[in-house]
Amino acid sequence: RNGIYPLMNFAASRPHALPRALSQPQEDPQKAKTPTPEPFDVETRKVVQMQCNMELNEDKSQWHLTLLLILEDKLHRQLSYDLLPTDNSKDLATELVHYGFIHEDDCEKLAAFLESAFHKHRAQA
Repeated sequence: RNGIYPLMNFAASRPHALPRALSQPQEDPQKAKTPTPEPFDVETRKVVQMQCNMELNEDKSQWHLTLLLILEDKLHRQLSYDLLPTDNSKDLATELVHYGFIHEDDCEKLAAFLESAFHKHRAQA
C-alpha cells in the first residue's frame, strides 16, 4: 500500500547528531595544506648491462633518450625521456637513484655511460 519501499515512510525527518566526543577533531589548516612527500623504494639490485639509444624528435629540436637496464635478477627496465638542453648525465643518474630506478652504487657508472652516449650521438648529429 506504501509502494515498493514501505520503510521510507518511517525514516527520521532529520539525521541524528553525533555526540561531540565521537566527532573527529578539526585538523590544523597549515598541516592540511602541506602534503608530505611520498617515500620512494630503494633499488637493491645492481645493473649488469646498459644500452642507450638517442634519436632526434620529428621537429629536430629535442633528443629522445631510451635507456635499457638489465638488473642482476635478469629484470629488464626500459626508461625513456625527452632530454632538455640543460640536462646532464650526472643529474639524470642522480634522479634515477632518487626515484628508485637504479642502485646508488650504479650512479657514477651510469653517469659516465650516459656522458659517453651524449658525446657520441651529438657528434654524429
